[in-house]
Amino acid sequence: MTIGIALFVLLPVSQLVLIIVIFIRERDYRFSLIATLVFVIIMAGTLLGYFLPSHISA
Repeated sequence: MTIGIALFVLLPVSQLVLIIVIFIRERDYRFSLIATLVFVIIMAGTLLGYFLPSHISA
């Protein structure tokens, strides 16, 4: 069950990495930059969610 959930979450991230590679290969630097920015935002949110204490509330 846990592996299935992890794969379900990682699939869009892996697609995003593939899109970045394809855009760079096609020398479409504008869209590769946008896709990289989206990837960085996703990774920042993931790392913040992992490392921040869960007892902090807004």
